Amino acid sequence: MTDRAELLKEIDMLPSKYFVEVLDFVGYLRQKALNEIPDDADAYKAMAADVEREQAASEWCNAYFGPPHSTKQ
Repeated sequence: MTDRAELLKEIDMLPSKYFVEVLDFVGYLRQKALNEIPDDADAYKAMAADVEREQAASEWCNAYFGPPHSTKQ
């Protein structure tokens, strides 16, 4: 039996008065899981601080799309 199927079976065997507690705990676990996801903004800032990587990306973009147009008049 898979873990999910076993979990659902165990929940089904609980008296219904405990369903609210199960839902509360699931909510707690979902919030905990969200907090474990790394902050993408920090990752992008770290990547942008990598001068060599940014130079390579700029060269690739310029080769593929052409250099950016100057907006100076």
